[in-house]
Amino acid sequence: MKMNHIRDVLAVAEAGSLRSAGKQLGVAQPALTRSIQEIERELGTLLFERSALGIKLTEAGRLFLRRAEAIQAEMRHAREEIDQLNQNMTGEVSIGMSGAACFVLLPAAMSKFQKRYPEAVLKVDETLVQPVERRLLDGRLDFWVGPADSSISSHLDVEELLSIKRVVVARKGHPLAAATCLADLNDADWIRPTLSPRSTAGDFTTIFLKHGLAQPRIKLHTRSASVTLMALINSDMLTIMPEQWRNAPDWENRITALPIEEDIPGWPLSIVRRINMPLTPLADSFCDMIRTAAMNYVRS
Repeated sequence: MKMNHIRDVLAVAEAGSLRSAGKQLGVAQPALTRSIQEIERELGTLLFERSALGIKLTEAGRLFLRRAEAIQAEMRHAREEIDQLNQNMTGEVSIGMSGAACFVLLPAAMSKFQKRYPEAVLKVDETLVQPVERRLLDGRLDFWVGPADSSISSHLDVEELLSIKRVVVARKGHPLAAATCLADLNDADWIRPTLSPRSTAGDFTTIFLKHGLAQPRIKLHTRSASVTLMALINSDMLTIMPEQWRNAPDWENRITALPIEEDIPGWPLSIVRRINMPLTPLADSFCDMIRTAAMNYVRS
């Protein structure tokens, strides 16, 4: 098995057809077909099902794809690690971050990274950890930063950085903007933004049960920060979100935190990465910059 076999399988799986994959790779379709047939013969099984509608992975193909993605990621890491060992600090760092982590930690860390490594590329996905867990495990993502929970894989290490405060938020001029306790919000409608694995229905339930209150009326569920903002500023709905979001561009002049006296549990922001798998020097350096940004935030 050669690296070009792995490359070809990945390209065909992504493109969904031999023709499209061939164009993407700059390889003639007959040559690509031979490459796929060679690896299928070597493995003794079909990786793709061909039909008039296109080409799709078999069950064996899906299993092979996971390993192929991991191999490709490790080869990239190996090349970059050797380059960086020789002080050629190029290459890329691929990370995921929750929305709160982006607001709190990314600006300072990114600025420092770009000044120190002007030839390097930083790739950032704003996401929860669950959708990218597989990419963390197979090495396509170097690490993730955000509020993790106990449900993540035991093959991932969680390093807590800081805890972020959460507040009840409404649009500017909201009739309940001066409310000082959760009981004052009994008749309000709520948005439940799933912006963290911790922002579940159970999370909302616990906050109100703790204070002996009826459950809030959830009128909108969303994973989108922009949808949350749009809904807040165009309605009388309320939500609970990280305090730092109030200072985000396009938010600070449109929303306000209610002076609620009850304690709302915060979220710890953590670095999540594979156990016993070293980062490239470049990724390790950016990880340190995230840690520094967290320490500076706590001190500020």
